[in-house]
Amino acid sequence: MVYTGTSTNRTSQLKISQVPWEIDDLKWTFLEKVLCGSTFQTVVMWTLFFVEFLVMSLAFYGLCCLIRPNHTVPVFVINLFITDVIQICFRPILNFCTFSVIIAFIYYIYSLSIIVNVGFMVCISVERYIMIKYPVWYRLHNTSKNLTLICLLVWAIPCGLIVINVIIALHGNATHAFIISTFVLLMPYPLVVFSFVGSWKALSHSVAVTPNEQKRILGILALVLFNYTVLFMPSIVQSIIMMFSFEHGLRFHGYLFTLSGILVYLNPLADSFLYVFLRRDANSMFRCLCCEKLHENQTENSSSSLSRRGEVQISIKTYRETTELESE
Repeated sequence: MVYTGTSTNRTSQLKISQVPWEIDDLKWTFLEKVLCGSTFQTVVMWTLFFVEFLVMSLAFYGLCCLIRPNHTVPVFVINLFITDVIQICFRPILNFCTFSVIIAFIYYIYSLSIIVNVGFMVCISVERYIMIKYPVWYRLHNTSKNLTLICLLVWAIPCGLIVINVIIALHGNATHAFIISTFVLLMPYPLVVFSFVGSWKALSHSVAVTPNEQKRILGILALVLFNYTVLFMPSIVQSIIMMFSFEHGLRFHGYLFTLSGILVYLNPLADSFLYVFLRRDANSMFRCLCCEKLHENQTENSSSSLSRRGEVQISIKTYRETTELESE
């Protein structure tokens, strides 16, 4: 993660008496590498923006079709969708080569959405594990009140961590800020691995769950683990490298930041598979998407059949009248 008060030289740390967003030439050199994306990165980001916008529109329509009065509302999935929308809309703005209070605010909102996204992925994994391992306890405690409380905590804890991190960064303690950010991103990873392994072991000894249902549950958990390992782990490694760069004055590798940024921006695209294509009722979504087309086809077929039937009846009536006239 990036901080506005970072520097490779202790003498160029941000002064408290100055405006928080006023930076010197050395800080701007660093921020220029971070915020000002290269031409390749800009093209990739905007291409992914349009692709992910279309995919997320499809996912939103599918979720609206799946949310019905007789179905349980997927609270974690909805919050995950909100964080994905924030990431899609805010990330391309950071490629503009400007630095101001607004850009800094957008950056921290984007960082907050990433942390909250990770939190809700962990919630989905742990929920599946508890659902399999302790089904009775899950049914007793799976209430709207508990789900709302969990969602508030998932949003509130990262907000507090972001505020603390900003305060630490503005005081010039870049190393401490990067240690906190790395710890925050890395801390949920053992829970995701534990949920996947625990669910795998529990399902292997389960007789009540059908094989198709087992594949679906393990597919969801495997996709969450894949997203975390492939898309977020490079960003964690990049944060560790940047932390040592500030401490020992090492060279900052911009290409690593570009790669990790693109991988993180692919997360909303991967999440669309998580809450659409791996759902048990994914076929319902496709039926909802195709219902209007099928209805139009049925209407056209019925109207054409009625018209043909009317033409046949008219032809029969005309034939009968002609036959009667010829007989007379």
